[in-house]
Amino acid sequence: MNRFLNSFEFNEKKYYYCDLEKVYEYFPKLKKLPYCLKVLLEANIRNADENDVNDIIDVFITRNHLKQISFNANRIIMNEFNAVPTLVDFISISENISKKLKVMIDVVIDNVDSINNKEEKNKERYSFLKYIGNTFENISIIPPNDNPLKQVNLEYLSTMLSLKREEDKVVLFPESIVGTDLHSSMLNSLGVLSLCVSRIDIQSVMLESSVFLELPKTIGIQIKGSLAQGTSFNDVLLTLKNLVIHNKIDGKIVEFYGEGLKNISLEDRTILSNLILEYSGIGGYFPVDNNTIFFIEQTRGVDASLIKTYYEKQGLFLSKDLLNNSMEYEEFLELDLSSVLPIGVLVKNSYEEFFVSDVSKKLKTFKKGNFVKDNDIVLALIDICSNTTNPSLLIQASLIAKKACGLGISINKNISKFITFHSQVQKQFLEKLDLLKYLEQLGFLIVKKEEISISESISLDVEKFNLDVSYISYSNNMEKILDNKFVKSKWIFSPALVIAYCLKGNMDFDITKENISQDIYLSDIWPSMTEVNEYLEKLDYSIYKDLYEYIFVGNEYWQSLTFDKSDTYTWDKNSTYLCKTELFDKKDRNVIDIKNLRILALFDEDISSEQISPKGKISSYSSTALFLKLKGLLPDEFDTFENRYANSLVMTTSILSDSKLQNKIVKPKEGGYTKDFETSEIMSIYDFCTKIKNNNTPLIIFSGSSFCIEDKNDWTVKGLKLLGVDVIVAKSFSKSYKNDLLKLGILPLEFIDDDIESLKLKGDEIINIQSKRLKANDKIELEICRSEQCKVITVLSKIQNDRELEYYKNGGVLEYLLKDTLID
Repeated sequence: MNRFLNSFEFNEKKYYYCDLEKVYEYFPKLKKLPYCLKVLLEANIRNADENDVNDIIDVFITRNHLKQISFNANRIIMNEFNAVPTLVDFISISENISKKLKVMIDVVIDNVDSINNKEEKNKERYSFLKYIGNTFENISIIPPNDNPLKQVNLEYLSTMLSLKREEDKVVLFPESIVGTDLHSSMLNSLGVLSLCVSRIDIQSVMLESSVFLELPKTIGIQIKGSLAQGTSFNDVLLTLKNLVIHNKIDGKIVEFYGEGLKNISLEDRTILSNLILEYSGIGGYFPVDNNTIFFIEQTRGVDASLIKTYYEKQGLFLSKDLLNNSMEYEEFLELDLSSVLPIGVLVKNSYEEFFVSDVSKKLKTFKKGNFVKDNDIVLALIDICSNTTNPSLLIQASLIAKKACGLGISINKNISKFITFHSQVQKQFLEKLDLLKYLEQLGFLIVKKEEISISESISLDVEKFNLDVSYISYSNNMEKILDNKFVKSKWIFSPALVIAYCLKGNMDFDITKENISQDIYLSDIWPSMTEVNEYLEKLDYSIYKDLYEYIFVGNEYWQSLTFDKSDTYTWDKNSTYLCKTELFDKKDRNVIDIKNLRILALFDEDISSEQISPKGKISSYSSTALFLKLKGLLPDEFDTFENRYANSLVMTTSILSDSKLQNKIVKPKEGGYTKDFETSEIMSIYDFCTKIKNNNTPLIIFSGSSFCIEDKNDWTVKGLKLLGVDVIVAKSFSKSYKNDLLKLGILPLEFIDDDIESLKLKGDEIINIQSKRLKANDKIELEICRSEQCKVITVLSKIQNDRELEYYKNGGVLEYLLKDTLID
């Protein structure tokens, strides 16, 4: 960083930084990099040895997407679901790991079901987290509070800037985050580059490693204009969803730019960022601008001038360059807010999106009953999701209610109307703005989701005349909230349109053109974005202060929990939630020499992650259930697979146990079974692996194309490793899954000319793999022996670079890093 080091003074203090403007003086082409790549460029130069800087710059200038760069995270964030097994593995690696990590870690216990939850099933896991928070420096536990804190990273934890003392200098640089869920990805809306990564990568970062990735391709989405009357941000979200579905964004960073950005609030940007991740993009990045600075000051009650000064000096603050589209993206898309039309969704026999103006075209029957008729609305729900708080949608809906009340419009009493708040914060927003009363005046009741129902008289009328009545909702999980046999047509709209349709009471009209009540039209009650923004600006720091003031205290249950206070965690041998992970096995491989491999399974193509590692409630008939019964647990105490993943013994019982799994060795039998050819016994895969492991016999799996087709499936890799799998041979792997296999020391090999069918594999063969050399992209001979006959085929090693080679040589990435990292 030395040759690009610069400084500036702020409030009589001197700050140093890696000056990108200096970099551009020598390499002007880099000035046209997308802002997200500029952030990556700064981090790679700042953390590189002087001798490597020119190579790094060359990768960015040439946009060499085959070359790997590093992502240097200075903070990790996880929810408790991911944190517990990750931290159990981490402290299982070595008892001598330093208790002072150099990277900051935040663990958020944000499970809605855990709020005020005193069930015994949380006790062990939460006590463990309490031990971690009290034992390790730089690990903060955000305990269960009275409200789920789904946006704590956005509204409280993120600093946007990090500082580091180097000798006598204070160096500033952008905050960068890795995490395992939406807590991390949402920060891209704040201009903080954030990656959602595997738990294996998280553990690597904890051991001071970078996350390595090929230089990402970028897609620029130009935002133009502003929303027309009658539309809401919900319509923008659905429009963007359709845009990214039809344009491949897998493995790319989407950067939003253009003059229309000023019309998208930070909260709305967060939802767009999360959408990009949902459709397999690396992240949806918004450059820092005045909206960002306003949000930081509003939510933290601080002066963010230093943040703005830094980003301006770095050329990372929203500028005319970005507005005028001078950045060079690999692909360009456009989203014109003024052309966005209101969209609805009909959930009937299928899930169908349509423009709101076409609602009446979806109606098929027009029968009448005594109280209601076909297409009448009988149930309305505004379900405020806890994942993200979107004040603009709430304000927009409440202003429609306010205007309707002012005009004397009421809602038909046949309609049961409800609001569910998953967090009291959302309710407080509306109370503080004095808007909630208008929703209540229209008859909306604030209830819990289990209290939602329609009146008995309406139900009887619908049943008697076989009516097709309507349920309208703003909800992300409507099917789970309502299971009512009397309602055939379920519609999803923005909160504002839910209220507008309720005012009419029936779906059989064009709400964009026809009157809602006498001479009153939608345009008469629809608030302008100026009105909405005026209310948004009234949300001041006080509401965030009240929310986060006692964030680290926790509720009474958390405070009552005791925890292990010894330096070394004491494992309870009887625990079925936590146990020391016996996974890590240091190797020193210079050649591949694996003999007498037994075949565990022969699979077809497209084996999914859930077929390898199941999720959800533990079935009473599974191997896991049998294991838990032997531990003295009753079926109602089994819990879910996910909650027990921190116990590697329990986890091992679940791997390859799916009831629909088809192992060709035991075909046509379905389920998690294989055959022991020594005894001719068909047995569970878990029992077979336990028997084989006791004999120190290595295992191999053969598969067709796309073995484990989903991304971020490091749990399945961990499970296979625990079973004793050393090698997987397949027609193809996803890149991320192949990477994770190598990070845990499992060798991925790819068929070249052969497959399971051509080799006529039965499962009784003995496999030998030998290679006198160990290098990247090598072809390896694999010997297949049945009885006394042997055949040799050539397969391709999926070790593709020197870094992966080092991981495999040492038995995995953590074993490799532990050679010289963090051991006292």
